[in-house]
Amino acid sequence: MSATARPLRWPLPTLLILGLAGASACGGTPPESSGAAHPPAEQTDGDQGDDAQAKHDEDGDLVLDADPEPVVEVDPWGPVTPEQRAKMLAGEEEERITTPEHYVKTNERRHDVWFPYIADKRGIYVGVAADQNYTLIATAKSEYVFLMDLDWRITELHRAYEVLIEASEDPKTLHERFFSKNEASSVALIEAALQDQVSPEQLRQILISWRSARETVYLHLQNVIARKQDGVTTSWLSNPDYYAHIRKLYQNDRVRMLVGNLTGPNTLQTIAAAADELGLPVQVLYLSNAEEYYDYTSQYRANIKALPTSEGSVVLRTIYNKDWVHADALWNYQVQPLRDYQARLEDSKNTRRNRMLSSADAERVLERNLATVNGLSRVNIGILEGWSEGSAP
Repeated sequence: MSATARPLRWPLPTLLILGLAGASACGGTPPESSGAAHPPAEQTDGDQGDDAQAKHDEDGDLVLDADPEPVVEVDPWGPVTPEQRAKMLAGEEEERITTPEHYVKTNERRHDVWFPYIADKRGIYVGVAADQNYTLIATAKSEYVFLMDLDWRITELHRAYEVLIEASEDPKTLHERFFSKNEASSVALIEAALQDQVSPEQLRQILISWRSARETVYLHLQNVIARKQDGVTTSWLSNPDYYAHIRKLYQNDRVRMLVGNLTGPNTLQTIAAAADELGLPVQVLYLSNAEEYYDYTSQYRANIKALPTSEGSVVLRTIYNKDWVHADALWNYQVQPLRDYQARLEDSKNTRRNRMLSSADAERVLERNLATVNGLSRVNIGILEGWSEGSAP
């Protein structure tokens, strides 16, 4: 979280989402020379002009004295430029509202069943809710992240996470910062990092969010640190490389938190515009089980349609229903090509998630439980880049 790289822009009261990286310049064929129609006899097709002194060896082959220019590799997760950060921060969020519950931790535990579908996607990540996003972001090696939530306390908790993650070299150190005896020192870190970045009122709200969640999150992170599946680490805190990726994104200002209603007019449209400006597609859209609570309104359809995509973009959702096989105690984990989701939202008959899935089932493109992965379902996976219907993860 670089103070110099981050403009002092904070929206009016708000709602939930995440961010992106700059696009590289397009290449092209250089214009032809406007010289003579027939080059002088002593020139060859390999002549380099004035940029290098041309010599020939005994066999007449061209020899160049000058070494070629070294290729400069750009780190896709490195520090953003002021222009890139400005693109990330442009646009409005939803107004803040009061929510009856604050989901500061997740009860989803099998995000690993999605890993084959999101690994190394890069690009832009958009997700709702709390720290489970970090596991998915790290698996995808996302370049820009937009984290949103209807509950502003979750958004502000992410801001506290940012400070504490940047200050913690490893998961164990981060975990200890949530322990009761370290509360005062953690508060001091948050205050020192953010006092010049946010208004006094917003800083007060961030500290309220962190203090109220601290004990619950401390116990939760203890489980996240230990999380494995079949002996393999499967969380952002149990896998050191995952943690390092999240820390790097935060250190290099590649994450934006927004208050956001998925069906509202501002936040998702803001994210879509930022993705366009950054020149990258939204590769992962994580909805958790949010679709249980809203209709597919015209605004929601417009919001999802606005997101730039690629052939490999996916939407991830969890389903809590006794009719679906669960990968853990509660949830079925579903993956769907984002372009398929956008197309189905064009059909006015698909007014809610269940109706959309019923339509896919009627078309025989819904796999309710993959034989090789219990509790994983897929929608029209055959159109997803690199996959075919019936293929195993």
